[in-house]
Amino acid sequence: MCPVNGKLQLHDGRTAYHFQPAKFWQNGPLYHNGLYHFFYQYNPHGPLWDTGKLSWGHSVSGDLVNWAFLGTAIDPTDPFDVNGCWSGSATVLPGGRPAFLYTGRDAGGMQVQNVSFAKNPLDPLLREWEKPSCNPIIAFPADVINNNFRDPTTAWLGRDGLWRMVVAAEVAGAGSALVYRSADFLRWERNAAPMHSSAAVPVLECPDFFPVAEHGTDGLDTSANGGGTGVKHVLKLSEFDTHQDFYMVGRYDDEGDTFSPEEPDRGDNCRRWRCLDYGQAYAAKSFFDARRNRRVQWLWVNEYDSKADDVAKGWAGVQAFPRKVWLDGDGKQLLQWPADEIETLRTKRVGLQGTEVKAGGLHEIVGVASSQADVEVVFEIPNLEDEAESFDPDWLDPHKLCKDKGAASAHGGVGPFGLIVMASGDLQEQTAVFFRVFKHHGKYKVFMCTDLTRSSTKADVYKDAYGGFVDVDIQKDKSISLRTLIDHSMIESFGGGGRACITTRVYPEHAATSSSHLYVFNNGSGTVNVSKLEAWEMATATVNSADALDAITLLLAAASLYCSAMALAGLPLSVFAIAVHFCLVFSSSSSPPVCPANGHRDRTAYHFQPAKNWQNGPVYYNGMYHLFYQYNPHGALWDVGNLSWGHSVSGDLVNWAALDNALDPTAPFDANGCASGSVTILPDGVPVVMYSGIDARRRQVQNVAFPKNPRDPLLREWTKPGYNPVIPVPADVSPDNFRDPTTAWLGRDGLWRFAISAVADGVGATLVYRSADFLRWERNAAPLHASRDAVMAECPDLFPVAEHGEDGLDLDASAIAGAGAGVRHVLKVSMPDTLEDYYMVGRYDDADDTFTVPPEDLEAHGDDYRRWRRIDHGHLYASKTFYDAGKKRRVLWAWVNESDSEADDVTKGWSGLQSFPRAVWLDEGGRQLVQWPVEEIETLRRKRGVLLGGNEVEAGGLREIGGIAGSQADVEVAFEIASLAGADRLDPDHLRDPDALCGENGAAVHGGIGPFGLLVMASGDLRERTAVFFRVFRLSHGYTVLMCTDLTQSTSRAGVYKPSHGGFVDKDIEKDRAISLRTLIDHSIVESFGGGGRTCMTARVYPEHVATGSSHLYVFNNASDAVKVSKLEAWELATASVNAGDDGLISYGLHLGSQRERWPAMSNHFGGRGSRRLSREDGGEVHGGCRLDG
Repeated sequence: MCPVNGKLQLHDGRTAYHFQPAKFWQNGPLYHNGLYHFFYQYNPHGPLWDTGKLSWGHSVSGDLVNWAFLGTAIDPTDPFDVNGCWSGSATVLPGGRPAFLYTGRDAGGMQVQNVSFAKNPLDPLLREWEKPSCNPIIAFPADVINNNFRDPTTAWLGRDGLWRMVVAAEVAGAGSALVYRSADFLRWERNAAPMHSSAAVPVLECPDFFPVAEHGTDGLDTSANGGGTGVKHVLKLSEFDTHQDFYMVGRYDDEGDTFSPEEPDRGDNCRRWRCLDYGQAYAAKSFFDARRNRRVQWLWVNEYDSKADDVAKGWAGVQAFPRKVWLDGDGKQLLQWPADEIETLRTKRVGLQGTEVKAGGLHEIVGVASSQADVEVVFEIPNLEDEAESFDPDWLDPHKLCKDKGAASAHGGVGPFGLIVMASGDLQEQTAVFFRVFKHHGKYKVFMCTDLTRSSTKADVYKDAYGGFVDVDIQKDKSISLRTLIDHSMIESFGGGGRACITTRVYPEHAATSSSHLYVFNNGSGTVNVSKLEAWEMATATVNSADALDAITLLLAAASLYCSAMALAGLPLSVFAIAVHFCLVFSSSSSPPVCPANGHRDRTAYHFQPAKNWQNGPVYYNGMYHLFYQYNPHGALWDVGNLSWGHSVSGDLVNWAALDNALDPTAPFDANGCASGSVTILPDGVPVVMYSGIDARRRQVQNVAFPKNPRDPLLREWTKPGYNPVIPVPADVSPDNFRDPTTAWLGRDGLWRFAISAVADGVGATLVYRSADFLRWERNAAPLHASRDAVMAECPDLFPVAEHGEDGLDLDASAIAGAGAGVRHVLKVSMPDTLEDYYMVGRYDDADDTFTVPPEDLEAHGDDYRRWRRIDHGHLYASKTFYDAGKKRRVLWAWVNESDSEADDVTKGWSGLQSFPRAVWLDEGGRQLVQWPVEEIETLRRKRGVLLGGNEVEAGGLREIGGIAGSQADVEVAFEIASLAGADRLDPDHLRDPDALCGENGAAVHGGIGPFGLLVMASGDLRERTAVFFRVFRLSHGYTVLMCTDLTQSTSRAGVYKPSHGGFVDKDIEKDRAISLRTLIDHSIVESFGGGGRTCMTARVYPEHVATGSSHLYVFNNASDAVKVSKLEAWELATASVNAGDDGLISYGLHLGSQRERWPAMSNHFGGRGSRRLSREDGGEVHGGCRLDG
């Protein structure tokens, strides 16, 4: 197997799946969001280091494996960098514009710090960059010596709103990490004290500074602070003399920009800190990958053959494969592991299990090309106490120990044992990666080594040995793991689950690419057991070749092809996926297309979402249906500083026309974003918006806005009075946790009220404010609700419900007066830590603005919101209701975010949508809400499907629903259960976590009664499918019904969140012996309603092989007994016109609005009462979207 090298001559040493430029010299990387962008030091003129010719190379990828080279991003063309564009970092500014901070060598040869900006931030490839004339932004400091002032880090925002970065420098002979601060990213001031300084190491470079979570493996954004709770920081420094990277974990305080190490006894000499990699890797750089919620680290690995070799092969330098990093359980060291995308390259596999390797033993691993492999092995040590040698305290230098005592050929007690890689058949050339265990003061030290001394017979090749200690409890575990990535000249090894890493370069002469060998060996005196070994041959990635660039160009071109354009041309269509989440359009069958509006397979056809970019929750205003919602007009990603209020109108809750933004962040009181809020109709009929603005100091304050012309039926223009904010941040409230005012209501005392979420004195609370004039507001002494168990809730909603019947109630004084006499109230909150909505039914009293929950519910659920009832058990958040007076119903909207990656959002150009509107009412039990799609959805029903094969679905049965497009459908089905005798028994402890129960008992797990239900968005071979199903369990006191949406097989794509959602259905299955399911399928969204709407689940799905026109729909039964489908109705749904710029929708709606009294049935679509406006007595309401923390 030969690595691909473009049109260059193939070279045995060139890697096949590690990043390196097609030719010439390269160094450390950077990252920019979207596609994975890789910016790196690059000499475009030759393979040797030449400081005066350094540019920034630029490559892009969709998967961290395959890369396309785009040329150079910045070149040494200006006086401030004419002698080279050196290392630096990329930061995305609040407006979404990426910026480079980099070191330039100016015309005088001095190192200065510069900035560069993307010329067109909307270009997905970021191909052009511009350097402002104000450079350098930081001149060479007077107290820095020896021209050592370089390598600015990624900048981060402190809690004071100032940017920070670290620059390495030599100050008065001490290697220092200097901190600079800036308010505008152009004018920087140096902090009085450095973050780190040590005279023991005079030259430092390539610093990295980033946060890590104290628990778990998830990464954190670079600006995450945590205030000392749950967050630590890592300071990494590269030491010039040894060419090694060292780091320390500690606590960071942004008030003084101080860093306090967790292990102060290691001192300030960074050579005594923890080593990031014990081998030849250097200049590590990390970034936060929001797409996968992880921190990823890159390391540069230079060549260790000769300069003549570099010239001969035409390239030099390679990147280690990207590694995920997180904090070990001891809180003091990092764990490193190859990013899981590497597994996409695995092809042939061989394995060993339970194999003894005796003293002096050598076992060859055959069946894979061992020059391009991924090997994982676990060794067990049965006789640790008897065999381990004593450790000499003078052996604390692992490098020296590896050379003097730890060579692979040296025979010891416990070890050396491990792998021999890139070996020739006669073993004259071999690289050994191994462990050795020593006994020391009743404990054990595990030593790991990579021995290159016999790696090549070539002269002029550096052949050293590299070693480090592995921080594991070998005495307890009696085993240790090793993973080694072999890629021709690159060997990366991870010992003890990534606690010790060693990266090396090898240049064998006789172990040619096609004839290298791979062995397990043991030169210890006792036996070791290979309890598990898996080795995969690796495919060759496409790295910086012309083919990769062509593929990226093709993908971008494909994104501009829309189904609607092809349909207008009369061409039959289908959509299939290629590469990274784009689609092409091609001619296929003669059937008409069912195609989302903009041609992307994941875009919905009848759910509300803006034409492009990012959006959130809705608002409603009387007349036509007005939808005001949080909207980022500048991009498809969440960006608080760019939040506006989008505005769309409809006459039927199905078809929508987009208008210009209603509110934009243009004033000091909302300069950093117009966040969530609501609209209320004043007594004179004028609507008023109350919304949370993020002011110039990034505090959340409450503002009002009025329509410029209240007589304009479309309410197209709004004004924000200069006396805003009407409510500043209270002294006892956290300035970044005070948001989301509800629709206001009038109490019986004539005062307006609204509720708002806050953290007051450290307690999450729903506060109530009162006002007589809607401008001067006073806070009620007691909150409507508070809980010390949930620090922050957001997006509150308070509304009345009738105790009997399905009619809705207006939020006005009459509903309050009826409290206790046929009226109850619902308090709903959204929890940002779980992204879930919870509610409780209770009694509201406006005399003192209290909300009281029945004692039995308080005992069962408590005051912690997260123990309340769920609005939806799936991927739905920030729900909001309004009263539709025309149809006498209360309607619920909710935001449904994406659950693929941010890069996907950028690619498709939009993010987020609304659930289809639901009517809500109180169940006959009086404690839970019932939810059901509003009846307007039935206007989209077209072809009707049929169940093939009969209504009886036997155990293990599968029945397809034919005749309709399964990607755009409305399905209602009722199941009958003949007997409950086969129900599996359920442990009561499982009632606490239905998600986990669904995960353990997925659709493919056969049970007693269930799983039975629907398979939706399924491929023909069922490799991709989403299951919505029920299972019935027996309890000690009866039965319970579990409802699940299983996404684990929903897509074969990587980088997509694929959980199992679960909830129990409050249904008397013993009495009814039947249960119903309704599912709305709209490409990437699946909304399901179980038990007549008592349990709801919303899910996002992103199938790769299920083309829009070829998805399948089935009824299935994996129970032990048959189930009967007593009723099934399935309809293909037409495509609605949603924000397509169709002004005809507006004029049509206005025409109907003028005819309300002539055609009352049509007026029902507009929510009006006759021809008059809502008055103070009506208490008409309009609701704002929710979601601030992203």
